Amino acid sequence: MRAIRTFLRMPDLPLNPLDSVRSRILTHRRLAAAAFCVIVASQTASAQLIGAAELDQAVRGLTVTARVLVIAAHPDDEDTQTIAYLARGKHVETAYLSLTRGDGGQNLIGNELGESLGAIRTEELLAARRVDGGRQYFTRAYDFGFSKNADETANHWPRDSILGDAVTVIRAFRPHVIYSVWSGTPADGHGHHETAGIVAREAFEAAGDTVRFPAFRYGEPWEPLKFYRRGPGVSLDVNAYDPVLGRTFAAIAAESRSQHRSQGFAGVALRSIVPGAAGGRGGRGGPFGGGSLMRVATRVNGNVAPADERSIFDGIDTSFNRLVLAAPEQLRVDLAGAAIKADSAVAALDFREPWRLAPVIARLTAAVQHVRSQVPACVLRNQRTPPRTQVAGMPATCNQAELDLDASLSTIERRAGRALLASTGINIEAIAPTELLAFGDSVPVTITMVNHGRDAVTVRDVRATGGPRTGFHEFTLKPDSGAAVTQTVIGYPDLRSWWLGGTREALFEYRRSPADGIARVSANSADLVSAVAISEEERRMSEVRVTLEVAGVSAVVNAGPLVYRTADPLLGVQDRPLGGVPPVTLEFDRNLEWMPAGKPIDRMLRLTVKSFSDSEQTFALVVVAPRELRVDSVPPSVTLGPRERREIFVRLRGSLKSGRYEFGAVGQFESGAKFAEGFSSIIYPHIRPIYRYRTSGVYLQAVDVTVPQRLTVAYVQGVGDDNAVYLRQLGVPVTVIDPATIAQWDLSRFTTVVIGTRAFDASSDLVAYAPRLMDYAKNGGTLVLQYGQTFNSIPALFPFPMSWQQRAERVTVEEAPVTVLKPTSKLLTTPNRIGDDDWKDWVQERSLYMPSAIDPRYETPIEMHDPDENENKGALVMAPVGKGMFVFTSLSLFRQLPGAVPGSARLFVNLLSAGVSPTVRLTP
Repeated sequence: MRAIRTFLRMPDLPLNPLDSVRSRILTHRRLAAAAFCVIVASQTASAQLIGAAELDQAVRGLTVTARVLVIAAHPDDEDTQTIAYLARGKHVETAYLSLTRGDGGQNLIGNELGESLGAIRTEELLAARRVDGGRQYFTRAYDFGFSKNADETANHWPRDSILGDAVTVIRAFRPHVIYSVWSGTPADGHGHHETAGIVAREAFEAAGDTVRFPAFRYGEPWEPLKFYRRGPGVSLDVNAYDPVLGRTFAAIAAESRSQHRSQGFAGVALRSIVPGAAGGRGGRGGPFGGGSLMRVATRVNGNVAPADERSIFDGIDTSFNRLVLAAPEQLRVDLAGAAIKADSAVAALDFREPWRLAPVIARLTAAVQHVRSQVPACVLRNQRTPPRTQVAGMPATCNQAELDLDASLSTIERRAGRALLASTGINIEAIAPTELLAFGDSVPVTITMVNHGRDAVTVRDVRATGGPRTGFHEFTLKPDSGAAVTQTVIGYPDLRSWWLGGTREALFEYRRSPADGIARVSANSADLVSAVAISEEERRMSEVRVTLEVAGVSAVVNAGPLVYRTADPLLGVQDRPLGGVPPVTLEFDRNLEWMPAGKPIDRMLRLTVKSFSDSEQTFALVVVAPRELRVDSVPPSVTLGPRERREIFVRLRGSLKSGRYEFGAVGQFESGAKFAEGFSSIIYPHIRPIYRYRTSGVYLQAVDVTVPQRLTVAYVQGVGDDNAVYLRQLGVPVTVIDPATIAQWDLSRFTTVVIGTRAFDASSDLVAYAPRLMDYAKNGGTLVLQYGQTFNSIPALFPFPMSWQQRAERVTVEEAPVTVLKPTSKLLTTPNRIGDDDWKDWVQERSLYMPSAIDPRYETPIEMHDPDENENKGALVMAPVGKGMFVFTSLSLFRQLPGAVPGSARLFVNLLSAGVSPTVRLTP
């Protein structure tokens, strides 16, 4: 049984959560996710350029090889105007490095928090980059929540680890220019922002230091040439209009930023409708960045004052000629010829007759691929395990010019392939009949090619990941004709994101990934690099590479991944990547169940069992449970037909003392192989689907709690707020009300109405209903209002004045002392007496968006504040109003209940009961 329990991989709980910040953060994350992994599905992005716009961007980019890296802390920190201007307007290879994935933020579109929210925001960043043309990198930093300064952040993130990741990204991307969004000073207003500014500046200096950051671990050294921050200097005309794209770069930036919908930015794109609205003075810059950049450090052009620069590339050779000089002598003629062909393609660009460009672009593509084949990728030379013998005649390491050539060739080859497909009119789709392929199964896939151009094209080879390497017979694709190639593929790994599954401190674990970004069941360790060195959009499950012969010249193009095409009733046509999956999965609805301690338990839990195999699957089902509980309704053996789904309702009966217990189910095949995980989907229309993997284990959190017998609660759903479910588990009768339907409800049916976290920020319906909520309280109800950001503008919601500073106060230290000011307050005594133990083990923060001025007619029973800050009594506020009661709390209860913090459950019941009496113990 112990082996089965270990196989469940229940997260290790710290013996003393107060021993370290790491313990508190990781306990919350594990409980919120139960050690799940996330897989991300690909679909044809609506922001993907096609037709003339795709051709224009690809062809004009053939002659531009400069690179810029933008560095900040979070999703939504990026300067989208600068990224759009450089990537779409100047065709500069531009990337954004976000230190975190935004895991610790709040979710305005759903209930996902923690790692699930981080996966959503990763996808939102990728959606933004598809709009503005940038690339996307991350470090391993976990967003642990708001931090007030860099020193506090350093207690969570080991500075050298974050700096090492930033150095790795710089060495992989090799930017000529680094632009730090943040200054690295307290003026940045957030410890993560300040840290990002510090790390960016240090990484600029450290990226060339192989003593501190050895090449074997961090990649070959690269010295960026210039470092910029926001400030007076080089102006960027972000309001310039691109006639092919049909928009200004500020408008593109606004659409890019609007992808951050989990942060409430859906309406940002509306600002670009009014000319100049997205820009600042003179239409240059504005609320999403842009404006001007100030040079802070440089290795070139030092004799020119920063204010006198006209371009961020002043003093940098960005010409094609520098690449010719860096190439081996025997390849310089080929590369010089490629440069001439690139110039010719740009000069001859014709959107009405793009096929006229195809022969030139084919020769360019072939020339670049020839040079590429003769110049091994520098990224692999020093990151081998162990280092391999170098290619004959090539140095053991790359110098700066060779590194530049290597990165530039990769960019040109990728753009040339896009340009070749766009100019020939060849459309390629690779479709699989299923989305998920069980390990060991194979599936036929169809690769369809249509020639919309004017000239015949020969298809010389088609290769798909996991497909045959030989046996292809070439054919000619005539104009206005199509052909289909069927291949059988096998051996796909499951679609797990690399950053999940193990942590150290507030960092995801160090991992290595295949250098080409393609996931594999197994990979030669010699071809692995640090995972953060791979840009997020490069990661894929598969690819289809097609060799085309155009005008007598053969070139290889990347036709994208193998996908499963489906039609969603709401989202329309969806393309999702073909990926592997375990033959059978197990999943409970939730990974946490609250239970009243010392009371009889009789609860049903649903276990969903799914087969993804094309053959029948039989396995034993073993349950791990506390000895105090009896488990019924679990069949000893289960047989599933091909791709069958079944629900098993597991009954738990008994009683538990206060504490945390582990429960779970493990499947075991006759061969002895065990499995104990499943996945569910996260679907939002603005991003690609996400699949959330987690173990089939559940925490049972028993808490000594008293609930008034008369208590009935209407819970108006907030954002990122799943507390209604947990209150029900504790025995509180809860009815969830959508904010948009609140006017339809008779609230007098309920003793208590709860307004969820930031509900007023997300719903205009609630704002209009505020006076009626106050009337409900005056007529005898208990109104419990949780924190929000816009309360200064809704005075009708409060019986007496309260106000918030523009920069609202927070208590970010989870163990900050709580001082009891009124021990007799009902909020602290009825029906549960709140003591010191109830304030232990809180996660991420205690309180946020706290009022700064509170009318003395309110009762404020507690006080809390972060070290070296002023006292604040705004965590709990209560006042009688008419016949009822008004309660406000800025406590982060939306994090504490999912984090299984016992004191938060007891306190929440007290808030709900503030106007309810008498109280009795729960009955069976």
